[in-house]
Amino acid sequence: MVSRHWLYFSGFVVTGILVVGAGLIGLFEGLSALSGGIPASGEFILIAMLSAAAEWVIAVIVLGLFTGFFLVATGVSILRNASIPRDDRLVSVVQWLERQYPPLRKFDVSGHVEPTTEERRQEIEEEYVSGEMSEAEFERRLTQLMDDTSSEERSQASTDSTIEIEDDTR
Repeated sequence: MVSRHWLYFSGFVVTGILVVGAGLIGLFEGLSALSGGIPASGEFILIAMLSAAAEWVIAVIVLGLFTGFFLVATGVSILRNASIPRDDRLVSVVQWLERQYPPLRKFDVSGHVEPTTEERRQEIEEEYVSGEMSEAEFERRLTQLMDDTSSEERSQASTDSTIEIEDDTR
């Protein structure tokens, strides 16, 4: 089965070719209006060319909108299926972008690039096994990670209960 982003991309290519074709046909029709013996008034020539190619101008605009839609859909589809690395530095960059451009928040990219507790634990264990940290540092970082996780779970639970209380009062 063909993946969705290939279908969107092929829609982008097809509509892009149609935009170019319709634009060229409109250009030729507009230029053909000049061969009709029109007086040399600059404004009149432009109006005559646009009126001769009006349907092609509209077709190019409509096809251009479809082309833009397919391009955006291709990008979104690829990003949703992409294997994005999970990194704290990347999370801070994505969160900054989400603050600057609020419509990005609905895609929840920061949630997708933030390392999970399990990944953070594995990273700490790998550093310990490779000898980059002492046993005391290993224990301290594991305890800190578990404390952070439990405090996040408690804050999430209190947020959920607050929402339920607000819903009950309505």
